[in-house]
Amino acid sequence: MTPQGVATALAGFPHRPPHGAPGSVLSLTQATECGTVYSADELKALCDFAHAADLKVHMDGARFANAAASTGASPAALSWRAGVDVLCFGGTKNGCLAAEAVIFFDKEAAKDFEFRRKRAGHLWSKMRFIAAQFDAYLDDDLWLKLAGCANAMATQLSSGLAAVSGVEISYPTEINQVFACFPDGVADRLKDQGAAFFPWVTPGDPANGKMHRMVTSFKTTPQEVDAFVKAVADAARS
Repeated sequence: MTPQGVATALAGFPHRPPHGAPGSVLSLTQATECGTVYSADELKALCDFAHAADLKVHMDGARFANAAASTGASPAALSWRAGVDVLCFGGTKNGCLAAEAVIFFDKEAAKDFEFRRKRAGHLWSKMRFIAAQFDAYLDDDLWLKLAGCANAMATQLSSGLAAVSGVEISYPTEINQVFACFPDGVADRLKDQGAAFFPWVTPGDPANGKMHRMVTSFKTTPQEVDAFVKAVADAARS
């Protein structure tokens, strides 16, 4: 997403009150759904544009830890210093169990949040036991260490797959997700062997159904990555 792209999208809103709702929030995903990461400068440019257009900025940070580990930038540089108003700081995709924290940098926006959380069905009984995970998650930068391990395994996986004849890496590998297109029949042969990964169809499907997403985690080992790459190479030769 770029400021120019946001401007184009805003221009398409029907400004005909009360028949057309105006834009009110710019929602960013960090890291993105393509496994890429916004730099601090890119975020600031987007936030500056959004605020000038009277939009608040929300960041979906389900993989915020992976983005921070990838860039080496501080969490502050990738959030409030860039102009983000609200960050959904994810833990579930980095080792926690159903634990997400919503951080309001604009405190005025938080005034009705407890009510909205209850109304949306996100106030669990004994929720303090879920929230307590963040004590360990944040201690001694564990969250960054877990994300760094996952990112490193994705880098190894991406490099290995790129060396296999016929395999194309679809997007730069910047976090713990690898998007690749396999030669015909390879995905089916891998799944027959027990491999688990996901077909990834994007709007317009430029990959003609051949793109797949592979996700590594903090517990993925180099040996598992090597074994998968070997399985892909063997399947591609079959």
